[in-house]
Amino acid sequence: MNNRFSIHDLIYRANKRRSATEESSLEARDYGEILDRLQRIIAQNHSTELAQVLYSQEAEAKLKDLIMRYLNSEQLVSKDLRNISELVDAVYNDMAFVGLLSPYLRDADTEEINVNGYSGVWVQYKDKKVRLPETFGSPEACANIVRKMSRFGGVILDGSKPVGDSYISRGVRMSGAIEPCVDANAGAIASIRKQKPFFITRQNLIRWGTATAEELDFLTICVNNGVSIAIAGATGSGKTADMGYILSSVAPEKRIVTIEDTRELSLAKYDENGVMTNDVIHLLTKEAPNPITMLDLLKLSLRLHPEILVPAEMRGAEALTVQEAGRTGHTIVSTLHANSARSAYDRILTMCLEAGTSLTEERLLRNIVEAFPIMLFKRQLPDKSRKYMEIFEATGVQNGEVTGTTLYRYTVDHYEHDKSGRITKVVGKHQRLGNISPALAEKLLVGGVPQKEIRRFAEGAEGGPA
Repeated sequence: MNNRFSIHDLIYRANKRRSATEESSLEARDYGEILDRLQRIIAQNHSTELAQVLYSQEAEAKLKDLIMRYLNSEQLVSKDLRNISELVDAVYNDMAFVGLLSPYLRDADTEEINVNGYSGVWVQYKDKKVRLPETFGSPEACANIVRKMSRFGGVILDGSKPVGDSYISRGVRMSGAIEPCVDANAGAIASIRKQKPFFITRQNLIRWGTATAEELDFLTICVNNGVSIAIAGATGSGKTADMGYILSSVAPEKRIVTIEDTRELSLAKYDENGVMTNDVIHLLTKEAPNPITMLDLLKLSLRLHPEILVPAEMRGAEALTVQEAGRTGHTIVSTLHANSARSAYDRILTMCLEAGTSLTEERLLRNIVEAFPIMLFKRQLPDKSRKYMEIFEATGVQNGEVTGTTLYRYTVDHYEHDKSGRITKVVGKHQRLGNISPALAEKLLVGGVPQKEIRRFAEGAEGGPA
């Protein structure tokens, strides 16, 4: 037996003997009960260490040490296993491994994994989507893996909560469902999305054709000088990754507060001594019991005097508070689901109305335009490439419709196909169509942007108002 277990094994054996006496209150437990107890404790207190075992062999010893210590501190004794090393190994194997998904989670090229049931798993890469030949073996095995992955983020899926959003590690989100929301013969479903902030650099965004240098310069100048932006698009279009890139350009002395459901943004920077060098606060919502919503954290964050407020995704009534913050001196960077830049304003309007307000729809829409003068619309095209399809400046509302100028647009020219007819490449180009408004130019000037830089976006466009 490994020497590192020796002291803890002595404690475990002593607890084992105590559990066998009739007078003792210590009771030996079934293995399943011990596993469930430890999973809850470690998921709640050590989610980072738990997730690291998927990517790092060095994390194995650390997680085993945690399991061993909690076994003894919680006085958990197995009915069947006599020594602690056997119990630790059994618990580790059940907690750490996610079966056939493990190599794809480790693969840096993996963007998304979709589990459609125990016999259907798809892996999405940047330029292709692959169905795996392997299966989980049974619906129960699939459900067990999905439950296990949810626990990495402290979310327990069971009969009372069969659906949930969680995270496997920082930047790896997952959503899962088990019975009764999934057919028994499927076992479970899950969608796992990996964010790759280290890939989302200025050079890569330009090289991939996602955006032009001028578009990136414009967006970062806006955020750094008091102009709020929202990023609209469908799931998987890369909204969060781009938000992280844009925010990474912010000067270290500017105070940023982020609010997320699951931690994806990682903006804090540290020196060689581990001291934070920029002014960043990351906040997370919390599910039931005792839920903490985005709206709760928005109210808190406004008391923290942020210069840039980042509600990572607007989904509902919190949008009303977000737009009010955007109209009262805070720079806002957020994302939402929408099908175009203009329709994104209607989507925010719908979300604001959910909160209940005495304002007319037109007045509220004017407020939203004031709060979010710049809207970026991003899309994933049929060849799996992602493009900034449109950057739009909203300037007002007329007859219930948002008016403004399309500053930049990506135009598709044609598609290239393979022999089977599948689209292999989208051919098009980014175009500068319009100039920023005098009002936006003035706001940038007041924010500290040199006139020479402002003229770059205020003069010389190919087109005009859209």
